[in-house]
Amino acid sequence: MRGDFDKAKRLQLKDKIENIENTMSEPHNNLKIGRFSLHDVELITRARLLEESPTLSWESSDANRATRQADLAVGEEADAATFLVARARIVEKTVVAKNPAVKPFPVQLTPPTWINAALIGVAFIVGLLTDQLASTDSRINLLSLPFFGVLLWNILVYLMLLISGFKRGGERDFLGLRKLLSFVEYNAAAKRLRKTKTLTGLMQPFSKHYAAAAFHMAALFFVLGMIASVLLRGVGTAYVVGWESTWFASSPEIVYQIIAITYGICTNFLGPMPNILEVANMRFDRLAISGVDASAGLWLMRMIVMLALFVVIPRFFLAFKHWLQIRKLKSNYPLDLSERYYGDILRAWRAEAVSLDLLIPQTLDDQKSIESAYRFAEALGFNLAEVKNHRWSVETDDIPLTLEARSQGQQVWALMNATTTPEHEVQGISLEKVTEKMGKTPVILLVDMAAYMARFGDFADRIESRKELWTNFAKSCKLPVVFYHSGLKPDDKTCEELKLACVHAD
Repeated sequence: MRGDFDKAKRLQLKDKIENIENTMSEPHNNLKIGRFSLHDVELITRARLLEESPTLSWESSDANRATRQADLAVGEEADAATFLVARARIVEKTVVAKNPAVKPFPVQLTPPTWINAALIGVAFIVGLLTDQLASTDSRINLLSLPFFGVLLWNILVYLMLLISGFKRGGERDFLGLRKLLSFVEYNAAAKRLRKTKTLTGLMQPFSKHYAAAAFHMAALFFVLGMIASVLLRGVGTAYVVGWESTWFASSPEIVYQIIAITYGICTNFLGPMPNILEVANMRFDRLAISGVDASAGLWLMRMIVMLALFVVIPRFFLAFKHWLQIRKLKSNYPLDLSERYYGDILRAWRAEAVSLDLLIPQTLDDQKSIESAYRFAEALGFNLAEVKNHRWSVETDDIPLTLEARSQGQQVWALMNATTTPEHEVQGISLEKVTEKMGKTPVILLVDMAAYMARFGDFADRIESRKELWTNFAKSCKLPVVFYHSGLKPDDKTCEELKLACVHAD
């Protein structure tokens, strides 16, 4: 039960940390989307992949140093985009300097052009071959399925696009073909990279528009293939036009209505349409008996005009619309800055100035303890140039005159050595005076366990007993306590405990 209570309390403190971090900088809190060029997004993404690579030598102190250097480089008036680009360049140079064998990941957010070109090329070839199905030998069947199928399919696509346009957040992908092509595109682009959610999310807007444009162009070139086949074959072939049908052989009036609607509405300028009697006599078996062949030239022109009006022109403008959107994305990409990665960076850049005061007892002569405290301060994002040391006489209860409350972002770390036995009449009274002078400024006990563990490392019970002694002492002083080992590098767990201690001290 006690463990569950501590866990719940720890989660509450973590939530409080996040709330405090989110309200530290109001300008950053309002900045959810940044506008970047494609080149800048790729640069920032390369830097992010390097920072998040677990195999590279890169620590939180390096990240904070890169943030400060970028801040100095761009100046106070710079916007978030300029700052992030400058920081990304610094990160790349720093990572390469620390890891000479590593090269930045090649990031390309736009899919390879050969995929779309291959799709368009295949569509054109299929269009060329489709004419073989639409016309047997030198006959053009006005009721041929390929011709009507192309028209009906494209009209259906336009209707679905129109309907989805009225839906909020409607997905314009009826058969999942765009999603499939997008998957192929961003996997081809990311084949040399670690498949991360970050890269997939960034590529998704590009792959979506590239896939849509590719299918529109594929439909366009499919029809161009059909038209080209008819025109090329017409040079050396005398086409004969007519119709044949199993279902409508005895119903020429239905065939007349179909032909009038399909070919007559938009092609009257090419010449008059035949009447119902002429349409009935255009049935292929009757043409064979009468020995009269109807020239297909006019009808081929009607087919070409219909395909151009219902496929070529609309599909070109739909593809052109996606090309414009791709061009806009390349110059004005909406990068989501609400992610934790960017939030931490921007918060450290624009957050209220924070400062740290180290209270160092005069009896503490272990330089490693002090240096380790500095390393923790750097890992938490403090500017080491702003860290102030104060020598502190615990026995005389004298509070350093240089110690004073300055800002809301200030913290005070009182360094202690675990080998010292805490006493309320000595350290306790001195700490009470410190907290009284500092007011609302958080004061944290930072106890170094290195020397004590070196002496009693084989006795785990004694180490736990010593920690419990300091914990009870801290509770009596109403201060949080954090244990660390000055012989080790700053670890994430201790850094998190320092953040939690700061919140608890409030």
